[in-house]
Amino acid sequence: MATTLAPEDVARWRRDWETMMRHYQPGRDDLLAAGLTAAEEVPGNPPERVLDVGGGPGTTAEAVLRRWPEARVTVLDIDPALLALADNAPLRIRTVRADLGSARWLAPAGGPYDLVMALMTLHYLPAGRVRDWYAEARRLLRPGGLLLVADAMPVAPVAAERPDSGTDPWTAWWTALAREPAMARLLEERTAALSGLSSAEFAAPVGWHRAAARRAGFTDPTVRWERAGHALMVCRR
Repeated sequence: MATTLAPEDVARWRRDWETMMRHYQPGRDDLLAAGLTAAEEVPGNPPERVLDVGGGPGTTAEAVLRRWPEARVTVLDIDPALLALADNAPLRIRTVRADLGSARWLAPAGGPYDLVMALMTLHYLPAGRVRDWYAEARRLLRPGGLLLVADAMPVAPVAAERPDSGTDPWTAWWTALAREPAMARLLEERTAALSGLSSAEFAAPVGWHRAAARRAGFTDPTVRWERAGHALMVCRR
């Protein structure tokens, strides 16, 4: 997905995206480190094929490639504007546009993969879709492959917090991006792609996610990292 943004502007928007994600995902750097370490230690060797579900502009994919430069990484997202930022970054990745709202995302995703990641993605889906999604993700993994899921997993389900005042970082980032003339067409495509969609703001405790993963056929789903109502769970096929 081509954009006329200059390379330095692509880099700036991706850097600002990562800053925003750190606001919503406390301890993001430690979370990523824990997940990538598990992806090496559990199977005993680094993954060769990686799928980043809801990977947006590819900042997580970039962290994956810094650790495993030879990995073949696919970034899947519904958002054409974010995928354009990933496509125009100096990364050796494949991007795929697909909607997680049904099992139709499996065909474009491809596979099999050694590692599937979903970081701050599943909260967009309602509970029933999340249960189905675990089984779908398992189908994309080779035997022994790993699934990493990180999201809001509080002790008990909670409503999303609203900022006390001012503009939240998510709105501020998108408002600023909308001022970029080079992104106008992609943002129009984004509006069309997301028409009628909204985040379910789904938040369930770790026990719920463990049960959903076991029901999908994963063995021994374990928590590798927790902080401020967020957790990282590792599931083996």
